[in-house]
Amino acid sequence: MRREARGGKVAGVQIVGAKVATTTMNHSSAPLSNKVLRSWYVRIRAIIGSHVVLLVLLSGQFALVQALTGPQYGDAPRNMHWGILIVENPAFLFGAPDTYERIKGFPPDPPSLAPLALYRFPQGGLHRWWGPVPPLIFACVWALTRSYTALHLVIPLAGAGVVLLTYWLARLWLMRREALMAAAFLACFPLFRDYATVAYSEALSALALTAALLAYVRERTVAAVILGGLAALMKLDLLALYFGSVGIAAAWSFVTQWRRREPVTLSSWVHTLAALIGPALIASPWVWFHYLGQGERAPTGGLSLRQFSLVAPQMLELLFYIPWYGALLTLAVIGALAGIGACSDRFPSNALALLLAWMGLGVVVLLVYAATPGSGNSPRVIIPALPPLALLVAAGFTRLPLPWKRRAAFYLVVLFTLINLVTIGYYAGEGARLRSYEPVWQVLRSQPRGYVLTEAYWPTILYARQPATWFEFDEVFRRNIMENVDHFVRYTSQHPIRYVVLPAHDDTLASPEVRAYLERHARRVEAGKFVVYVVPDKR
Repeated sequence: MRREARGGKVAGVQIVGAKVATTTMNHSSAPLSNKVLRSWYVRIRAIIGSHVVLLVLLSGQFALVQALTGPQYGDAPRNMHWGILIVENPAFLFGAPDTYERIKGFPPDPPSLAPLALYRFPQGGLHRWWGPVPPLIFACVWALTRSYTALHLVIPLAGAGVVLLTYWLARLWLMRREALMAAAFLACFPLFRDYATVAYSEALSALALTAALLAYVRERTVAAVILGGLAALMKLDLLALYFGSVGIAAAWSFVTQWRRREPVTLSSWVHTLAALIGPALIASPWVWFHYLGQGERAPTGGLSLRQFSLVAPQMLELLFYIPWYGALLTLAVIGALAGIGACSDRFPSNALALLLAWMGLGVVVLLVYAATPGSGNSPRVIIPALPPLALLVAAGFTRLPLPWKRRAAFYLVVLFTLINLVTIGYYAGEGARLRSYEPVWQVLRSQPRGYVLTEAYWPTILYARQPATWFEFDEVFRRNIMENVDHFVRYTSQHPIRYVVLPAHDDTLASPEVRAYLERHARRVEAGKFVVYVVPDKR
């Protein structure tokens, strides 16, 4: 009995011990799994929130949007075409005409059919405001890759470089969080995000200018000379932005040192003079040849107040793609943040002088551009002057009281997000429209050389490598030719038009009578949503 009791006691102890052990294991394993999950959550959050990952996302968005949507609108195909043309005919860079384009039409008979008489302009060459570097970059990429995809990615990669350089520049004076804020502001600024996706040259200009001024600030003399020379050879406005920014910043620095009775070192003089004289020597042959040679290529004519009054309101709305009152409110918010940043103690006086000169000269260039006859209504010339604005805004934002910081962040984040989503949606539509022409280009690439009468003239020149013509900026001219069969027959018979591209089921570009004439007298080639009419050779 005692033994059994003793045995039961022992057994009871063992059972209780087993329960205790089991309970202990359950309690120890649960916290362990929670710790593992929490550890992974912390790691993932740290990776997602790291500055490196955020910078990659901010800078990589341009290439991603371009790859997914594929838009190239406006003059963007022309810019890539110029690169290919330089490979085919290097003389184009030195004044030879672009034999692919007759986009303003041929002389009509009678001339009154084209009331604006834009056809009198000769075949275009390299635009008088352009420098040689942007088309040469496209030419080098084409010569090395023979890939349209690579051409499409030139500007998105340049835009990524501007975002990274803005962060690097901001880190000279600001904290890491503020520098990241500056990079994010620039990357999401609607105008920059738009033109850093398609093949316009402003992102290349911004990249060269930011790199040159960064080298100047860091006193890397050789790099400043080389990069300053490249910046000066980008576009006409970069001459004012680079030399003006360096000159004003240097003058301010020397005046400040003189007033404080601080000695100016020889190395500072040498660095500043080299940063001014070196790029000037590099750019001077091109400036003389392309801009000033024989007085025939003056970069601008007389400024026009009437032109400014027409274009400036459009530029204001296109700055953020919203109505003028919304644009003014947004400019007021951004201007207030930049003003607070400029009044803060984050920037040394020399650095602040450089940033203000850089941004101020960009505004001056924009105003001059708006008043220049022949200019467009896009404010994209301000893009190379956006990095200093981003730095000042970031510095000002962190100095706001918390309630105002939340209001400003909410307004800008929501506004920029909505605008960028709308523009990306527009890109998707433009990319789809562009892809719908691919069967047309495939047909034209296999045909003998001849002018193509098509509304999509620059994409046809770029992708089909055929010369193209249209009635650019003259709707009356288009209607007189495309909606009157007699005028159409005479026009196509007198000029070397070999192909006519029209929508397969749409009469918006040509009247039914013109289409019926083409059906009877031209060879019809189906090309997806379009029809390519091959006009008999008139030779």
